[in-house]
Amino acid sequence: MVPNKIPPSYIFSFLVIMSAPKCIFSTSILETPYFGSIEVDGEFACSATVIDDVFVLASNSCISGHDVSSLAVRVGTDKLGHRGQVYNVHKLHYYFDNGVLPSPPDVDVVLVEVSVPFWFNPRVTWLNPNNDGIKELQNGIVSMWAEPKTRGSPLVSASVFVLPSANCSEIYTGIRNISRGEFCLWPLDSTSQPCQASLGAPMYYNEQLYGVVTYTPGCSRPNLPVIVQGVSTLTTFMIFTFCDLAKILG
Repeated sequence: MVPNKIPPSYIFSFLVIMSAPKCIFSTSILETPYFGSIEVDGEFACSATVIDDVFVLASNSCISGHDVSSLAVRVGTDKLGHRGQVYNVHKLHYYFDNGVLPSPPDVDVVLVEVSVPFWFNPRVTWLNPNNDGIKELQNGIVSMWAEPKTRGSPLVSASVFVLPSANCSEIYTGIRNISRGEFCLWPLDSTSQPCQASLGAPMYYNEQLYGVVTYTPGCSRPNLPVIVQGVSTLTTFMIFTFCDLAKILG
């Protein structure tokens, strides 16, 4: 039987190891061709994931307040802000629940529509978001930039597993509410640092997108895990957006 809670001693036994200097190994874009970046006026803002020929899934927090004309999506590169393909943003599709746009939104995601379809090739493709959802203790991978403030920074990945919900809520008691469909990620080994992830970074496994990073406390607080929003809770939202059913019905 899978335990519904991991003993705190097991979780925090990683903390001393995680605080030590790490060897960071770069990842080729050929291994993660669905990884992208949201740029504001040419500068990196957050990560994104290609999930369709004209859509990426990203964090609403990093885009909120910016005019669409200042936004672009860069894909097909494993060097931050360097080469690849750059696409202007056409429209932002904000999360809604059962046809209603919540205010404030309780799910920090946004679908970003680019102006022309992506050119798919070995360095650019989409990641399937259609699955049964995140399960407690399942493994995954998070891709991210090693130094998100440094142009040319390499793409890296971290192996993670999903903490039981009871552990996640307990760790963040008094710090942050865990929203509907959110999960905590813990490093699978001592060389993985998911704490480096930017908002919008994908959590995936076996060519399936399971989550999008919605909160990261940074590596200076190793006792606080990265939080992701499970994408299985977004199925209706994505289907309506892809098919434009709201316009058809409205």
